[in-house]
Amino acid sequence: MLKQSFVSHNTNALCFSISNPKFNPLSPPKKPNRLASCALNVGLQDVTEVIHNKVLIAAGFSGAIGQLLKPFTSVVFYKKKLDFRTALQAGGFPSTHSSSVVAAATAIAFERGFDDSIFGLTVVYAALIMYDAQGVRREVGKHARVLNKLTSNARKGEEISLKGKEGETLESDEISEEVYLPLKESIGHTEVEVIAGALFGFLVSFGVYSFM
Repeated sequence: MLKQSFVSHNTNALCFSISNPKFNPLSPPKKPNRLASCALNVGLQDVTEVIHNKVLIAAGFSGAIGQLLKPFTSVVFYKKKLDFRTALQAGGFPSTHSSSVVAAATAIAFERGFDDSIFGLTVVYAALIMYDAQGVRREVGKHARVLNKLTSNARKGEEISLKGKEGETLESDEISEEVYLPLKESIGHTEVEVIAGALFGFLVSFGVYSFM
């Protein structure tokens, strides 16, 4: 009786596989999607590990604190008006790009040692970032300043040349349909700002490893 049921079961499976060629009882089950399995494996423990990552904490704190200090340092060092919008802009004192990369490199040195290859990679990366901040980006800010001055002078000359017959200046929207948007001049950093940012990043990273 048992043998007959087993034979009949195999016969039914064989008939179903013939009628449905996509069905193969001997084929292995499909593997789950890697992206879905990775998303399922990410849990609360992984999130807490990211939060306790000292490299990210040091880089994030140094960058955030440096940006929040810019409105006050612009008043103290550059005699400008207090403008809290500078906390969301590039340039200024200190260089938050430099502070973030130096803080990350210092944190990796504390964790892995100064002879580790990843620490060497971060040092090279930090050096390139700091060189670019006081080199290329600084020159871009100088070019923007010159272009803004030329654009302003050209617009003033256009207003003078398009005066009305009675000596009244025409409205700005009547002069030209093109809107002259000023370019961002505060992009790069001076050498002092870059060095100050690097020292600030080192101190923040040292403080993170001292208190955590």
